[in-house]
Amino acid sequence: MKDKYRVKKILIVAVTTALMGQVYLNPFNSDFRLSIGIAILTFLLIKFDDISIILTTLCTSISVFIFRFFIDVFQLTCLTSAEITNIFSKHFPSAIFYIAFGIALFELHIRDYKKRPVFFIFLVGISDIVSNILEAAVRQEFTKTSIEIILTSLFIAGFTRATISLVLFSGAKAYNMLILKEEHEMRYRSLLLLTANMKAELFLLRKTMKDIEQAMEKSYLIYTELKKANEDVDKDYFEKLKRRILNLTKDIHEIKKDNQRVLLGIERLLPNAEENNSIRLSTIFKILYDNTIRVIRSLGKNIYVFIDYSDDFMIYEYYPLITILNNLINNSIDAIKGEGFIKIIQKVEEDYVLFQLIDNGEGIDEKDIDVIFEPGFSTKFDIKTGRMSTGLGLAHVKHILENHYKGKIKVESEKGKGTQFFIYIPKKNLIMEGDKS
Repeated sequence: MKDKYRVKKILIVAVTTALMGQVYLNPFNSDFRLSIGIAILTFLLIKFDDISIILTTLCTSISVFIFRFFIDVFQLTCLTSAEITNIFSKHFPSAIFYIAFGIALFELHIRDYKKRPVFFIFLVGISDIVSNILEAAVRQEFTKTSIEIILTSLFIAGFTRATISLVLFSGAKAYNMLILKEEHEMRYRSLLLLTANMKAELFLLRKTMKDIEQAMEKSYLIYTELKKANEDVDKDYFEKLKRRILNLTKDIHEIKKDNQRVLLGIERLLPNAEENNSIRLSTIFKILYDNTIRVIRSLGKNIYVFIDYSDDFMIYEYYPLITILNNLINNSIDAIKGEGFIKIIQKVEEDYVLFQLIDNGEGIDEKDIDVIFEPGFSTKFDIKTGRMSTGLGLAHVKHILENHYKGKIKVESEKGKGTQFFIYIPKKNLIMEGDKS
């Protein structure tokens, strides 16, 4: 398989060089050419460092010769043996140049110098000049043109083409690095969002653990009260009831242990809370914006997103904030049925950092305003399956906000016109100490 790819690369180099060889100058008003093809050939030999320099330049010399030969042949209406011989003589020296150039690059181990630009340009330039002198000698150019003019032209052409090949290689390398950086940033943002959601689920799982523990305590309390109660009613029934309560208590305890194992397992997979626990607010907004645009496009909706922030603090323990804002944004996307907008505004009010999220969606019924933060409340469900939304829900958003940040949330909405959420987080619980941004 690797050999197949190498053959393809060699063919690509040979054909590309032959084509680019048609961009040339005739410095001595003869058949001698100085083309851009050599710069392209050198660039490709450095870029494809797994192919043989000798074999590639040999294939390239044949490709260039055949390409130029048939171009001249097709331009003639009637061919004679003398004309064919003349065309052969005209282009055969070019093949000699490419073979000589390839041998020079191979013997100088040119690929070892691609990170040393001065040496690279010097060695490629000298190889170019020497190979051109050989071609010029075969063509007997020295008998037609001044040696000084030939050497000056070849010197300028050699180092110019060497420089162009290095610039092409450096540009391609920089472009690849830019692409890799963008891909890395995209993966980083996706991972950050995923981690934020996972940490939110862990936060709720810990809350569930507390609820289970309280349920277990209540169940065991009932059991102890039954042990002390009067058993005169029906001793057998009473004993069965006590056993059922005790078994229920044990079952709750097992559920707690299972949840605890899941909790610990997920926590090991997620980044340590002590590491990388701060990030710029602008980065958070960039992550949320990119994700929101991606979600909107996947749904085929026409929603404009605007973000306006007055500060760029280093945010302390940012995962819960990402989760809170992301879930409110998703609610807004669901609430907008046609064309609409979502605005996220950040500013500071006294000792609080305020995040305001505004949309022009369907709004919330007045009768629901007071209960939207109650556990279990949801107006979103799949009509086909009848399943409720699997999102965190406003109750959980409020729980994370109040318990993690000691913050508060308010909502204003008008049916048919839109909704505004106001999130207040104490500065001391959000901004890294000492950050004055």
